[in-house]
Amino acid sequence: MLSPSEMKDRMLDLAKQDGFIDGIFNYCDRWCDRCEFTQQCRNHAFGEEAPPPEGPAFWDYIHNVFEATMLMIKESMVKLEISQEDIDKYTHEDDDPAKHPLYHRAHQLAFTMHAWLEKNKPGPISCEEDEIVVSVPENNNMLSDAIDIIYYYNFFVSAKIYRALLSDDNYGEGIIQNDSNGSAKIALVALDRLIAAWSILMENQSKYEDEILKFLISLAEVRNQAETKFPYARKFIRPGFDR
Repeated sequence: MLSPSEMKDRMLDLAKQDGFIDGIFNYCDRWCDRCEFTQQCRNHAFGEEAPPPEGPAFWDYIHNVFEATMLMIKESMVKLEISQEDIDKYTHEDDDPAKHPLYHRAHQLAFTMHAWLEKNKPGPISCEEDEIVVSVPENNNMLSDAIDIIYYYNFFVSAKIYRALLSDDNYGEGIIQNDSNGSAKIALVALDRLIAAWSILMENQSKYEDEILKFLISLAEVRNQAETKFPYARKFIRPGFDR
C-alpha cells in the first residue's frame, strides 16, 4: 500500500495526465456504477487502486488518503503563506451551516424518510441490511430503479446543501461558476430525482399514498427553499455533465 507521501505524489501525477475532464468529480452524485464518464474521471481512476471495502486494509487506505490530502493542503498553505490563524480569523460560529434552516429541514427530512423506509421496507436497501426481503416484483424495473434512487439520494441532499452553505459567498452576486452554486446544483438534481422516484413509488404502493404525498410536499418545499437561497445554482455548468 502506498504511504501518504506516495499517495500525494500519485494524486499530483494523475492531475498532470491528459484524457480526464477537469473537476468533473466535484459536482457529481458519486454514483460511479451509473456514470458514463468514469474513464474520464481522475477521482475514479485513483479510487480503482483502493483495496476491497472489506477488512482493515481498506480503512488503512482511507487513512492514508486523508493524510495525503492534508499534506497537499499544508504544502499549499505554506506556498500561499496562509497560516492557521488566518483561517481561524474568518471562521465564525454563526456561519455554521448546520444551524441554517435549509440544512436543518433537509437533514431532518432525510431521517424521517429513512425511518419510514426501515419500517415499511418497500424494497432493497443498503448492502449491510441485506436481510430485508425484497417485495418488488421482478418485472417492475421502474419501481425497483425508483427504490434504488430513493435509498441512494436520501442523505445525499443534505450533505450537498451543507457544502453549498459552507462555501456560500456573501459577495459577487450574479457570479454563477462557484463552489456554492455547484454544490447546490447537484443537490437540486438529486431532489428532482428523489421527487420523481417517490412519485413512482406512490403510484405503485397505493396503500402508502397519503404518507408518500407528505414526503413529496416536503421535498418540493426543500427544493423551493434551495432555489431561493441559491438562485443561480440551476445555471451552474458542471464539467462534463452540463453542455
